[in-house]
Amino acid sequence: MSRLRAAADAAAVVAASGAAIALLAAGYDRPGPAAAVLLAAAVAAVAVTAGAARVLPRLGPAFALLAGLPVAFAGLVALAARRPGPVREPVPAALDAVLHSGARILTTTSQAPLTVDLIAFPLLAVWLAGATGTALRRDGRGLPALLPGALLLAGAATLNPEAVGAGYRSAALLAVAGAVLLVLSPPERPAAAPAGITVRVLAGGFRPAPRRSASRRAAAGAVLACAVAVPSFGMVVAAPGVLDDWPVRAADPRTVVDSPEEPREVRNPLAYLSAWAAEPNRPLMTVRGPRTGLRWVALAEFTGPTWLPDSTYRPSGPALPPPGVRPPRAKRASVEVAVRDLPGDWVPVPGTPTRIEGLDFGYDAASGTALSSKGPVAGRTYRATGSVPDLSGGEASRATPALGPGFERYARLPQGAPARLIDIARKAAGDGTPHQRASRLAEYLRESYTIGPAARGGHGYAELNELLVEPGRKGGGGTSEQFASAFAVLARAAGLPSRIMVGFGPGTGGDGGRVVRTGDAVAWGEICYEGLGWVPYDPNPRVRSGAAERAGTGEGASGGPGPGGGARTPAPPRAVAAHSRPGTPVWPVAGLAVAAVLPLYLVAVPLLRWRRLRRMRRMRDCARKALTAWTEVLVAMRLAGVPAPPAATASEVTAHLERSIPGTDAARLQRTARIVNAAGFGGPVTSQDASLAVTEARSLIRELRRSRPWWRRASWWWDPRPLRWSAQSSRLTRRVQTGSAWATRSTSTTATTVRQ
Repeated sequence: MSRLRAAADAAAVVAASGAAIALLAAGYDRPGPAAAVLLAAAVAAVAVTAGAARVLPRLGPAFALLAGLPVAFAGLVALAARRPGPVREPVPAALDAVLHSGARILTTTSQAPLTVDLIAFPLLAVWLAGATGTALRRDGRGLPALLPGALLLAGAATLNPEAVGAGYRSAALLAVAGAVLLVLSPPERPAAAPAGITVRVLAGGFRPAPRRSASRRAAAGAVLACAVAVPSFGMVVAAPGVLDDWPVRAADPRTVVDSPEEPREVRNPLAYLSAWAAEPNRPLMTVRGPRTGLRWVALAEFTGPTWLPDSTYRPSGPALPPPGVRPPRAKRASVEVAVRDLPGDWVPVPGTPTRIEGLDFGYDAASGTALSSKGPVAGRTYRATGSVPDLSGGEASRATPALGPGFERYARLPQGAPARLIDIARKAAGDGTPHQRASRLAEYLRESYTIGPAARGGHGYAELNELLVEPGRKGGGGTSEQFASAFAVLARAAGLPSRIMVGFGPGTGGDGGRVVRTGDAVAWGEICYEGLGWVPYDPNPRVRSGAAERAGTGEGASGGPGPGGGARTPAPPRAVAAHSRPGTPVWPVAGLAVAAVLPLYLVAVPLLRWRRLRRMRRMRDCARKALTAWTEVLVAMRLAGVPAPPAATASEVTAHLERSIPGTDAARLQRTARIVNAAGFGGPVTSQDASLAVTEARSLIRELRRSRPWWRRASWWWDPRPLRWSAQSSRLTRRVQTGSAWATRSTSTTATTVRQ
C-alpha cells in the first residue's frame, strides 16, 4: 500500500471512529473545544494502534489495542491539569474521571462544562472506536471497520437526542467514511492458507489478470462518491428543517436517572408573598440590564394544603440546554443581579434562561428554573441571560391542552377537593376552547375580588374554599398567593394542566440599577398547551392597594401576559407560547445544493463512460482490447435489461444476443466469441481480431440501446451503474468456449495446492 493510500485509509478510519464527535460535543457548553479534544483522541488512537501493529506485528491486534491505553490515560492526566473536575490533582482527577464519568454525565444537564470528569467517558469511547477500527482495517476488512464508529454514533444519539443538526452531520460523515473505506478496500480478502504446501503453477501462455487501472478505480470512486455524497449532503441540509417539527422525540436518558443532589428543606416560596404584601418596600435585589421581569420558582405539585416546587434540579455548567419548545419572537435579555435579602436558594432569571454565570447551580429543564448549589443566594452577584418571548399573538386560541404522557401530574387534583370548587370551576370556565376557558377563569378572579395586603396567608383547599364565591358575586380580598393558587386549582378542576409561577417585576430605578422590592413579587398561573408550552395567565385583581399596585406594575417573568402584561385589560390574556424552532429556510438551500451537484453529475457520468470507450479503442494490447470490448457488451446487455446469465459461456451469450436483437449476424457473433475466448485463455489475437471485436461491440451496444423502450434510451448515458459494472467485469460472466482448445482451463484455476 502506498503512503498516500495508507494516509487516506487512516483518515477514513479517523472519520469513521470520530463521526460521533459533533454529536458528542453538542452536549457541552463549549462544543468547539470539546470537539477538538475528541478529534485529537481519534487521531491519536489510530496513529498509536497502527504504529504498535507495525512495530510488533507478531503480537496481534489485541496487543495493539492494549498498547494505546496508557497513552489515552496520559491524555486524560494532561486534560485534568487544564480542566479539573471535583478532584484538583491531575492523576487522582484522571482516575476519578475514569471511574465516575459516565454517572456524572447522566446526572448533569446536557450543556455540561468541559471538565475532565465529564468528558473522560466520551474520550475513551472515541479512543476505543478508533483503535478497534484500525485493528479491523489492518486485517483487510472494510465495512467492519465502520462498526465501532456506528455503535459510538448510536450511543451519542441516545445521550444527546435533542442535538438534531449535529446528529445528521455525524451520520453523513460516517456514510462518507464508509464510502472511502470501500473504495480503498482490496477487491478480495486474502483467504487463510490451507495446511500444507501451496505451489503456484502457471500454464503456458497464461496472462495474469491486469491490475485494475487507475482510471477504473477513479471512475468507481467517483460513482460511489456521488452515490454517497449527494444523499449525505441533502440529509445534512434538508433533514433538520424537514424533521425539526416532527412530534416524535427520543427520550433523554438523564430523565430516568436520579439526581445525586440531596433534598434540602426550604420554605415554600408562596408563603413569602402574603408577608411581602404587608411590607412592600423592603429591597430584595438590584438588577442592571434591560427592563424585564424575573422568574423565580415554579410550583407544579399540589398536595391539598400546599403547592410544592419542583425538585429535579441537576448540576449544570454556565450554558443551559435549549428548551424543548422555543419561545416565539424571543429577545435576548442579559441582566446582572446583586442579591441583597432574597430568601431561599432559587435564582431569579429573565425569561427562559440560556446562561448563568457567577455561581454554582442546579437546573430543572421542565420548569426552566435554577437553584443555587451552595445554599441561599443572598449576598451573591451573578449574570443571567435568557430568552424573553413577545407574547402578543393569538395562537393559543386554537391550541389543545397537553394531557399526554408526562403531563398527568399537571392536571391531577388530590383527594379532598371541596365540591364548591369543582362547581365554581365549571361555571366560571364555561364552554369553548381551552384557551377561552382558562381566560374566563383568570377574568373571574380579576373581576370578582380585590387585592388585600392584610389578608391572611395560605393557599390550600381550606383557604380557597373560604375565599372563593359563586361567579357573578363579589368576593373579598386576598393576595397574589391565593389568586395564583385559585387559578391553578380551578384550571385543574376544569381539566386543564396548570402550575404556579412566582417571580418579580422589573423594579424601580434608573441606569445605575433597578431595585426590586418585596412589593414587586407576584405569582401567576400557567397552562400547558401541545406544541406551545406554558402560557401565562394573570389572575390578580385590578382593585388593589398602593402596595399591590407596585407589585402589579412589573412585567411577567415570561415577558407577556403574566403579571404586569397586557392581560390586565378586560379582554382575555393574549397568550401564546413557542412556535417551531427558527432556522434557515430549508428548501432554498436544498435547491441551491441540487443546482450545484446536478450539473456535475450530468457531465461527469457521460464523460467517464465516454473516456472508457475511448481508452478501449486506443489500447495496444490486442487481447486486453478484445476483452474490454466484450465487457462493454456484457455491461450494455445488463443496462438494456437483458443480462447474460452469470455462468454463461461466450457461445451462450451470443445465442442470448441473437434472441434479444433480431437480425443480428450470427457468424460475426460467433467469430467475436472465438476472439474473446482466445484473448481470455492465451490464444493468438491479432490487431485485426481486436479491431473486429471493438467494431462488433460498438454495433451491438447501439442495437441494444435502439431495441429498448424510450425511457431506457433517454437515461442510457446518464446511468452511473455501468461504471461500477465495468470495474467488476469478472462477475458478469465467464469466458469459456465449450469444445475449444482452451476448454480444459478455468478462469479460477491458476494455482494447485499439494497437501502433505
